[in-house]
Amino acid sequence: MKKFAVIGQPIKHSLSPSIHSEFAKDAGIDISYEAIEIDPKDFEQRVIQLFESGYEGLNVTLPLKELAYNLADEISQKGIKTRAVNTLWHEKEKILADSTDGVGLLEDLSANQITLKDKEIGILGAGGAVRSILPAIVSLNPKKITILNRTLEKASGLAREFQDNSVTIEALAANKVPENRLDGIINATSAGITGGSFGFNPSIFKECSWTYDLSYSKETTYFNQLAKDSGIIDRLDGLGMLVNQAAASFEIWHGIKPKTKRVLNLIKVSL
Repeated sequence: MKKFAVIGQPIKHSLSPSIHSEFAKDAGIDISYEAIEIDPKDFEQRVIQLFESGYEGLNVTLPLKELAYNLADEISQKGIKTRAVNTLWHEKEKILADSTDGVGLLEDLSANQITLKDKEIGILGAGGAVRSILPAIVSLNPKKITILNRTLEKASGLAREFQDNSVTIEALAANKVPENRLDGIINATSAGITGGSFGFNPSIFKECSWTYDLSYSKETTYFNQLAKDSGIIDRLDGLGMLVNQAAASFEIWHGIKPKTKRVLNLIKVSL
């Protein structure tokens, strides 16, 4: 039996073991997949121990993605761009790494008939979650990306780093409103779940067609509730992205691309 795991802190509520077990069942593969909590200070030692003890692949979640990037011997182009990785595997005494978060987001947007090409896209937040998806968003050639964040300096840094000749990337303070209306808004802040002080101008929702919250929960997330209250009909949360990024990791490890619809529906029911 091949051994895999997801590592992070905290990790006990991770849905990844259920998702990968269902993928393996569909593929007829016998695997074990665990959730293992790892303290950041012990990261390198624990990962090496896991690979030495026979684990073939690891998914990496917060707050360990940048540590995984620094540990890897070889990194995919997507991982190099994001400087954070969520998928590790062991091959010929080397630790290899990739980032599947961006692929997961794009797959879920596509499954929900949402297109980014030539659209005005707003992104709320400027942390690691934005870094993990920004190259993928840029690759679909939106007309403009506006990053809104409470700390303007962080948003400006991301805008400069990922500026592309074909896409304009702008940074704005959280309380500002973009000059042009936004076609879609992606929330990458913890306000999606925690609520509290949203910190963004509600006028950003005006005439917006859709919202996407990277967070997910059984009930409507706080962010998507705000969007609903503003009259936005198409509202998605990050569960589809989670399942699709897991599918991309599964394909890397097993060479089989899982079908995600059944598993996504199963996970929704289990929340």
